[in-house]
Amino acid sequence: MSSIPLLTSKAFGLTVERLCYQLIEDHGDLEGVALIGLQPRGILLARRLRNELQRITGKERFDYGELDITFHRDDFRHRAVPPSPSVTQLDFSLDGRKVVLVDDVLYTGRTIRAGLDAMLAFGRPASVQLLVLIDRRFSRDLPIQPDYVGKWVDSIGDQRVTVEWKEMDGTDQVLLHTADGADRDTSTLAQGTSADR
Repeated sequence: MSSIPLLTSKAFGLTVERLCYQLIEDHGDLEGVALIGLQPRGILLARRLRNELQRITGKERFDYGELDITFHRDDFRHRAVPPSPSVTQLDFSLDGRKVVLVDDVLYTGRTIRAGLDAMLAFGRPASVQLLVLIDRRFSRDLPIQPDYVGKWVDSIGDQRVTVEWKEMDGTDQVLLHTADGADRDTSTLAQGTSADR
């Protein structure tokens, strides 16, 4: 298994910053907007976005929450070892709010579907948008598409994409993993995944 960096630390930070500016462009001071990170890894991006938004806008408080989706997953009963639930931290109603769901990697779309189900226990939003750091856009099982994307990755076959976070992994980076001998076109893939919207 070999790994190719898709985002290094500097590009990673610039990508998160760009996503923040896109949110500000669309939602102004984010009044009435709730930023909701999906457990387990989407919360790392959501926390980073919240910190960057505070820095950019000078505004201390945003409607922010973290949502556990464990019991809403469609594969929950099919796993040999049931996953352990995470913590939901959402102390306000979503009624009438604009919600931005946040996850690190969009792959099949099943995690996002579970997030939508779990979110409805907290009210009926006026609208829901999806923000992801990485969109593996050719691997979808469900008709779910993001509104904000840090980087598109056209992975193939059994390639995997992982996001590493400084808080947990020691560095900020995104890696494309491919089986040895199957990486003949990965440099082309990496070059062809522009993050610009």
